[in-house]
Amino acid sequence: MENHYAIVTPCYNENETIIKFLLSLEDTLRNIPYHFTVVVVNDCSTDHTLDLLSKFRFKANNLKLDLLSLRVNLGHQGAIHQGLLYAKGLNVDKFIVMDSDGEDDPHAILNLLVHQEADIVHVVRGKRNERIFFRIAYFFYKLLFRAITKKDMNFGNFCMINRRVLNAATHTSFIHFAAFLSKVRGNHAYITCDRQKRIGGESKMKTSSLIYHAFKSLTEYAEDLLMLFLKLFIFLATCFVGLIGYIFYQKFFTDDAILGWASTMSVGLFNTALIAIGFYVIGIILLNISHYRNISSREPLYERIPSKNEHEYLTIFLDA
Repeated sequence: MENHYAIVTPCYNENETIIKFLLSLEDTLRNIPYHFTVVVVNDCSTDHTLDLLSKFRFKANNLKLDLLSLRVNLGHQGAIHQGLLYAKGLNVDKFIVMDSDGEDDPHAILNLLVHQEADIVHVVRGKRNERIFFRIAYFFYKLLFRAITKKDMNFGNFCMINRRVLNAATHTSFIHFAAFLSKVRGNHAYITCDRQKRIGGESKMKTSSLIYHAFKSLTEYAEDLLMLFLKLFIFLATCFVGLIGYIFYQKFFTDDAILGWASTMSVGLFNTALIAIGFYVIGIILLNISHYRNISSREPLYERIPSKNEHEYLTIFLDA
């Protein structure tokens, strides 16, 4: 439907924060000539988040709330994936993904809507409000990502995608949404927006979470990592062959051979090469396992259930 957008936002144990976010969203979008279906994915919250959401209704005529409640906790990325699976069935062509804690500024949506021609519009992160140690860790993470993938990771989940990209994301699944989008071929556009302070509560992204998040983003580039290990193996194998040749030269053609050092270095290089090729083989196996697992995760796993007062919300039923 023209001028109709879906906004997918996951939440976990947000309590009043999610309501404040939705009110902020409504205040920003209520007077523009577009319609929005806001898909909130409750990731198995253990507090009062679901109760608060089930009672919430937008007052603005151009916003509608669809609530998804996961039976099991899938994590932030899994919740986004389920939200996209549901949004795929909506009669819209543009899909916005953002966090619900207030750090993704709803006002940036107005700038996203300008780039109608783009397949993906990324919201590049400007100033951040995290502690200095977190910002330093994030800086080195971006350097590592750049070194391995030759791409910049200066954006997060906040973006707008078209249906072609949505179909790709829901067909193959993903582990890290932003890293997945960085691989998608097409017309990419970028806007910059400062990260806002959380509306309430504490951030769930600690330094340890950032490290785990970084590994997940690199998993999206598993082929590049495997090639890195393969190149390392080839380099070490070449060094090993060269060292063996040098050992024979020293032993049979000179009197400069030092007992023990050559064999020690050879064993060390050989073991390192074995480790490198071992990582490569294990990576190939895991990559294929992940591929077949993703095939089984393409179908949406939700059921529509009527709620009180003749309103509806959705509950996802997943087998543990």
